[in-house]
Parts: sequence; structure tokens; C-alpha cells
Amino acid sequence: MRHLFKLQWQRFRREPFSVLAMFVMSIVFVAVIGGFQVNMTVSVPTYFDESVEHPDRWLEQLNEAEGFTFFELDEVSTREGIALGKHQYGLHIMEDDYNIVVMAEGEHLPLLNQVVYQTFTTERIIDVASTQSGSPEQFRGQIEERIDDPPVKVVNEAPGMLESAPSYDHQLQTLFGMALFFAIYSIVFSLSKFAQEKQTGTLDRMILSPIKKWQVYLGHMAYSYIIGFTQIFIVFMMFKYLFGYELGEQYLAIILTIACYVFAFVAIGMLILGLTKSMQQLNAVVPIVSVSLAMIGGAFWPIEFVSHKAILSISKINPVTYAMEALKSVSMYGNNLADILQPLSVLLLIGVVCMGIGVNLIERRA
Repeated sequence: MRHLFKLQWQRFRREPFSVLAMFVMSIVFVAVIGGFQVNMTVSVPTYFDESVEHPDRWLEQLNEAEGFTFFELDEVSTREGIALGKHQYGLHIMEDDYNIVVMAEGEHLPLLNQVVYQTFTTERIIDVASTQSGSPEQFRGQIEERIDDPPVKVVNEAPGMLESAPSYDHQLQTLFGMALFFAIYSIVFSLSKFAQEKQTGTLDRMILSPIKKWQVYLGHMAYSYIIGFTQIFIVFMMFKYLFGYELGEQYLAIILTIACYVFAFVAIGMLILGLTKSMQQLNAVVPIVSVSLAMIGGAFWPIEFVSHKAILSISKINPVTYAMEALKSVSMYGNNLADILQPLSVLLLIGVVCMGIGVNLIERRA
């Protein structure tokens, strides 16, 4: 086994490009999709009808919301900026209504609509109430003072460890998803020499030789396991220490999650090798399997956004689902190792089942 293991690393030294390409692509995709800035605001040019009084007051109220910066701009410049891609959204405020100007729906549109709706509703209520009073300006001033300094303040607190737990983090979602996705290619394609040996008949001769079968399998799988684990771990640590991604403090839980995930996909790789007969078939199957599992498992977008029952049912047998669940649980929501034992157990179970079936298929064909 030791000699077979060394042989794999000698092959890697001669042909490291496929593994290094997946490593680089992981970094590039996380950087492009996730970015490096934690706090980002969306600029929203705003124009008013002539019938709207006190535009400055509207802008002041709108800019109290976090995540958006509203500024006044004329209608022509606003629409031109949106058409040219300078701005993603624009806001048109009328006397009794408002319109959000967009070229295409974006991820911030629901939140923007909520912010504008709340501000518009509050402003209209104050306007109606102030016009019915004897002194509208004085009444408005009193209302605004009460809003700024209410007699009763409501504070929401979550009990236990959720009190200090962070909310959903798009950067971590991207980091975890892309790292796990590209690791699938590295893990499975690192077993490609095993497929070549099976195709050329070298594997048959090795199995019939004095070398024990488990040594043949373990030599290839140990190499693939180290490749996958190292790639994910380096990507995680790079974005944590170089780019400031907050992975939390549960390092042991993260390492165990990576370990169980890589084991599961080494086993799936063996299953794919057992089902394919040539390198051409392997090269065709791996992209289909990896992209499908990543999409269904929530690597490209949060699985919480999916409502289709059939897809959710399929995700229950997908190792990507459980790896993403465990990583987000300890990093985003402040949970510990005890809270992710179930997804880790499922990953190990998937690995054992796929490993048994894959090795059995390989031996039958051998």
C-alpha cells in the first residue's frame, strides 16, 4: 500500500494541473461571487413629483434604513443610469404612491420595497393626521419627537447561545458552496488513474498479485482523500486569515465536517468508478453528478430558498446538503460539535454505503 500511495504522489508531481486548477477556481469563484467587503450599501437615485412637498424630509426618513443610500436625482438621469447599469434601482415618489424603477429583479428588491413601503406608510399617516390638527407643523414635530424617543421601547433578545449568534452570511454561503463543489472534481478525478488501471487491465493483475486487495484500494483512496481534504482546508483558512471571513471558533467541528464530507465523496467516486467502464465515461459522468449534487444540496444557493417538495426529498440523500448544514450551523449560527452530530453521521453512512457498493462493482467487473 505504501508503494502505491507514493506512486500516486509521483504522478501528481508530474501532472498537478487538474488539482491546482480546481483549487484556483475555488478561490476565484468565492472572490467574484462572495467578494471581500462585508458591509455594502445599495445606492438608490430618487426623483419626486412636483406635488410632493419637502423632498429632503423624505430622503432623511428613507436613509434611516440600513443597507441603502437614497439621493435625489432627476428622472432622466435616473432612468439613464439604470439603463446603463450604473444603478440597480431607482425610486419615483408621487403624492399618493411610489414606483421602484428596475431593469431586472435583484436580490435587494424585496428589502428595498419593504423599506420604502414602511417609510411611505408612516409618512402618509403623519400627513393625514397633521392636516386634521389645528397646527400641522407643530403636530408633526410632536409626532417625530415621539417616534425618536418612544415612551415604551421593545427589545428582542434570543435566549441562550442564539443571543450572540450571527445571522445568514452570503459570503460564508459562497465560500462553503464553492469550496465543496470544486473539491468534488479534485476528489473524483484524483481517482482517474484507478480508472485507467481498470481499463488497461493493470488493476486485474494487481488484484491477482500477492498484494492484498484492501491495500490496492486504500492506496488510491488515501491519496484522493488527502487531496480533497487539503484543498478545502486551505481555501477555508485562506479566506479566514487573508480576507477576513468569519468562520467562527468551532475549528474542530469544521475539520470533522470536512473530513466526513471528503470521505463521503471518495466513496461516491469509487461508486462512479464501479459504474463506468472507461475514462471517457468518467469524464462525462463527473460534471453531471457534481453540478447536480451541488445544486440540489444548496452549494449554489441556500437550500432554505427551495420549496419544491421533490427537490427537498432528493436533498435528504445528498452529502452536500449535510455538509452545508453542518458548516453553516457552526459558523453562522454559533452551534457546537454536539449540534452537528446528526449530519456528520449521515455523511459517514452515505460514505459506507457507497463504498461498499462501489468496491463490489469494481471487483465484479475485475
